[in-house]
Amino acid sequence: MLISDSHQFIFLRMRKVASTSMKTILLPMCLPRPEGRVAHLKSRAKLERNYQKNVFRAHDDIQAAQKRMPTETFNRYFKFAFVRNPWDRLVSEYNFLLARPAHGRHARVKKLDGFKQFIQMQIPRKDAYQINMLCDRNGNLLMDFVGKLENLQDDWKTVCTRIRIPYQELQRKNVSDHSHYQDYYDSESRELVASHWSREIELFGYSFDNQV
Repeated sequence: MLISDSHQFIFLRMRKVASTSMKTILLPMCLPRPEGRVAHLKSRAKLERNYQKNVFRAHDDIQAAQKRMPTETFNRYFKFAFVRNPWDRLVSEYNFLLARPAHGRHARVKKLDGFKQFIQMQIPRKDAYQINMLCDRNGNLLMDFVGKLENLQDDWKTVCTRIRIPYQELQRKNVSDHSHYQDYYDSESRELVASHWSREIELFGYSFDNQV
């Protein structure tokens, strides 16, 4: 998560949606990350109530900002994130983890018997669902703008306009090398995603055959 007081925005960094490229552009105008063991421990223990001093995780959900920012400030700041077709996103993350032996989940994913088991592994994980990162406890969307990876450059232009910075074309980084996501699914795994990720599929207008 990145917060800017100068440009009054909160950027929620979702996984596998070009967030690293966005971070590169946005970081110079954002609050510096507090350093030191005390700041880190205080933040992890949820004892730091000042958002300017809190050490936010890279992929914290929007409630982390809401709990630490004054209500008026949180409501006023432009809150944005990007999402991705859930069927496509699962394939991308699966291949991303397989290709990175140093990642904390690499060994577990490598032991799985294929992609379908990876879906099963993701089902109980809160952060496997984009919707959970963007909503409050009652399921209400807290974001002002949710762009789509499938419409990346146009939606990024919208963000740049809203936060008053010059548009720079995003360069995709950490892109997983794999075949088209639809090739990974059979009817059972396809319906598994449709069932468990139904809320965000409906909210963001996704389908298996059409990405937007």
